[in-house]
Amino acid sequence: MKKKQNILILLFIFIIMIYILFNSQEITYLIKKSAFLWFNKVFPALLPMFILNDVLLSYHIDYFIGNLSKKRGIKYYVFLMSLLSGSPSSAYIIKKLYDNNTIDSTNASKLLSFSSFASPLFLITMLSLLFNNTKIILKIILSHYLANFIISLFYKININNQILYQSPTDFGTIFSCAITKTMQTLIMILGTLTFYIIISNIISNFFNLPFFLNALIKGLLEITQGLNFLPNLLINQKLKIILATLFINFGGLSIHSQIKSIIADTKIDYKYFLKGRIWQTIISLGLIITSL
Repeated sequence: MKKKQNILILLFIFIIMIYILFNSQEITYLIKKSAFLWFNKVFPALLPMFILNDVLLSYHIDYFIGNLSKKRGIKYYVFLMSLLSGSPSSAYIIKKLYDNNTIDSTNASKLLSFSSFASPLFLITMLSLLFNNTKIILKIILSHYLANFIISLFYKININNQILYQSPTDFGTIFSCAITKTMQTLIMILGTLTFYIIISNIISNFFNLPFFLNALIKGLLEITQGLNFLPNLLINQKLKIILATLFINFGGLSIHSQIKSIIADTKIDYKYFLKGRIWQTIISLGLIITSL
């Protein structure tokens, strides 16, 4: 089974290479488009939050929160910071807590299941281009946040490890290390984003898909591209709301790949993240549909 899977992957990569060779101008345009999207949307939103989270954890905020409330402090710290900064910051924060031995792999996996958010700034910017109705925008955003909160109620986070306070090194060293780690993560995100934008365009061109199916695939592969494509669809507003909710809550395979890359060298289980996104999508769609 694994051998067949590897053969399919190699065949897929070979097809992509051939396509790139014969469509170099299109690929160059897509790479520039991805870099523009990353620099103008992703980089400004994630850079400060990644650095601040890294500095806070280097100063052992987990120790102070753990002393305030071992059962819920860490859980809702991750929830709140992920909500404010957006994905894949949740995986970044959880991995840092895991590396600090604040949480074990089981609890880290549980945290990953209900801490995936699109940042508020990103949602407001993208949804404002789609809908002129503020109530609709707020409904989509609230359903997105509420779905994760509902999932969080089903997971108990047990911090069994004693959180020890260690004196941090000097601020200059902490800050420079935080910048280095943040830039490494952001470059990884750029690479993943570019790859999925190229793949989605290859699929749509190669198979000559209908407009609606093309939009669906783009949104499931990469959330920003899917939302950007929705205004071009000649469908009623309710269906656009449902598709926007689907793209936002599933997150796109681009985000899934970014999460897997961040936790790759740990024992944190990606299956929890995948299961969480499926439930988040179902719950959020249920909330949205009943409110329309």
